[in-house]
Amino acid sequence: MTSPPEGTAPPADRAGASLGAHSVVYLVGTALQGLGVLLVLPFATRALGPAEFGRVATGLVVVQMIGTLAAAGLPQVILREHHRGTEGPRAARALAGTMILLALVLAALGIGLALVLSAAGHADLSQWVPLVLASAGLTTVVSGQALMRARLQPWGFLALAVLSTVAAQFAGLLAARAEPTAGAYLTAYAGVVVVAAIVAALLGRPLWPTAERERVRAGVRLAAPLLPQAAAMLGLLSGDVLLTRWLVGEAATGAYQVALQLGNMPFVLAVALFNAWGPLVLSHPLDRRWRWTARTGTALTAVVGLGAAGVSLLGPWLVTLMAGSGFDRVAMVAALGVICTVSVSYMIYQGSSLAVLDAERTGRLAWAALAALAVLVVLALWLAPAYGIVGVAVAKALGYAALMALTTWFTRAHSPLRWPPRLWLVAVGAVLVALAGAAAPSAGGALWLRLVAAAAVAAVGLLLAPRILRTLRG
Repeated sequence: MTSPPEGTAPPADRAGASLGAHSVVYLVGTALQGLGVLLVLPFATRALGPAEFGRVATGLVVVQMIGTLAAAGLPQVILREHHRGTEGPRAARALAGTMILLALVLAALGIGLALVLSAAGHADLSQWVPLVLASAGLTTVVSGQALMRARLQPWGFLALAVLSTVAAQFAGLLAARAEPTAGAYLTAYAGVVVVAAIVAALLGRPLWPTAERERVRAGVRLAAPLLPQAAAMLGLLSGDVLLTRWLVGEAATGAYQVALQLGNMPFVLAVALFNAWGPLVLSHPLDRRWRWTARTGTALTAVVGLGAAGVSLLGPWLVTLMAGSGFDRVAMVAALGVICTVSVSYMIYQGSSLAVLDAERTGRLAWAALAALAVLVVLALWLAPAYGIVGVAVAKALGYAALMALTTWFTRAHSPLRWPPRLWLVAVGAVLVALAGAAAPSAGGALWLRLVAAAAVAAVGLLLAPRILRTLRG
């Protein structure tokens, strides 16, 4: 579908309906993309064991990190440029082509480096090549998904999510069942990601960068500060896994990865809501764009906060389902609860980042992300030796809180967006309940208290649902 010209938007009720309908599809797609590993987690942890699964977790983090760096901050710019004038969709396709070109260059350089290191006896091609191909493939998938989001085509986004995550993870599991090694898992995973990349190119129909030379140059200049921002954001998203392996060990990394995947469920909800919400914000009429953003952003934060509180309270049952007795379940429950608070900070950050991006102050986003990453690293170095994976989880949560605070501060300086006081009441309440779930005992009579509290959170959600829906419908 074609996008409306810049500064125009459908009526409020249609925007609200699109937000609601698209959020459902994006929720499924983003949940599969962010939590697809959960579908195979109970089988993978048991088939591979803590050490081999820790290697798989580290490999997947490396793929995410390299793929994000190769994207060079362009997905956000694709979304913005698509809605700027009649040539916006064509410029967005050319920027997607730029991403794919970067992915191909990445693959060539990565394989060349692997060959050199292998010849010197410092690298195993059976491990390097799958990681390089998966990283390049993931970059291409993200370019296609960026176009799907910009065009308000959530079903294409969903198809790419299914291929690049669920199908890829299941392929890895099947390979690991035949040969229980991290190398077998990652090789099968990479093969399916490459197939997903081909589908992304067919769906997105990207153009060669020279097709819109000036717009691509302007987009790359705007995206340039987002490259360090993307690297820092990826460090916030996945660097904690690498820190855990370094500071605590491979077995603890496997346990932390399980807690992270479970604690990321409300985080994935936040990303899914943003995938539907972001294009509607940037295509909304300028005269009421940021008032609508503040109102709907508060409602979406309430949804994410309720999810975070509920997942934290149900932590003992989720951990038991996903991990065998060889894992430290008590520490995993505590880490899970702390990680749930990240989603609340991230939902607020996303709304603020849209305002900063629209004001073309992308350098501020880079500084905020780098500062937040520094908070994560410093606190992890301090807390992990004494508190293990729980210390890493606390460092991650405080890193995201710093990211939210700095970005919101920059928003006040450069944008008319102002978050209402009730947003902060919702955020603080959700974080306190999630932390209570992290600190509460995970055995004995305390389990009944957890169930009662989870039921209370569900009841609050049902009571607030009509009001939230009215807000989202305008």
